[in-house]
Amino acid sequence: MNKTILLVDDEQGYRDLLYMELSDRGYAVLTAEGGAEALEILKREEVDLIITDMKMPKMDGLDVLIAGRQLRPGIPVVLMTGYAVEERVQEALARKASVCLRKPFQIEELETALQTVF
Repeated sequence: MNKTILLVDDEQGYRDLLYMELSDRGYAVLTAEGGAEALEILKREEVDLIITDMKMPKMDGLDVLIAGRQLRPGIPVVLMTGYAVEERVQEALARKASVCLRKPFQIEELETALQTVF
């Protein structure tokens, strides 16, 4: 059975690139431009994993992790960050974020993270 990933990033170019890479590896990928859109998708779709950017307007990655886990307790969350506030990253890790990847990262690093989650 294919795993479904919800990819949340406010940067369309990055979102599109990761969508292609993940799809090419056989994952079903749903995308959201921000946290509110991601939560709407979580309410109506079966999702196995959330990959979210940490720094986004309105809802950051920590907010997505907290709200996403309220809807789907225990869902794995992979954070991506280029220049996030370190305290928010540490709080996300304390709340059991699965992995935190520093942007820019190689696609192999993401694949390794996915293998640890799945």
